[in-house]
Amino acid sequence: DVAAVGVSNDGTVQAAISFDEEEVTNMLLKVVAVTEDNGLKLPREFGLLVKQSLYFDRYLKILAPGLDVASDSRMIALGSGTEAKEVEVIV
Repeated sequence: DVAAVGVSNDGTVQAAISFDEEEVTNMLLKVVAVTEDNGLKLPREFGLLVKQSLYFDRYLKILAPGLDVASDSRMIALGSGTEAKEVEVIV
């Protein structure tokens, strides 16, 4: 796992985290196992959320294998606060 934090010249802080997808899958399976072992039931929406994120990840790898979502300028602009920034979108 790699975590990186940086401060730009204008004082904004940006961070990026990379992780092993297999590790995330194993963690989710452990969460499900712990809840079942303790007689708890996860809400249906939890399963739907996990499935949708896995679908999104799979489509992203197929359609844009070189895209790093965490460092993509469109995603950075979305999380940059209230001021709007112009972002170039290449289609």
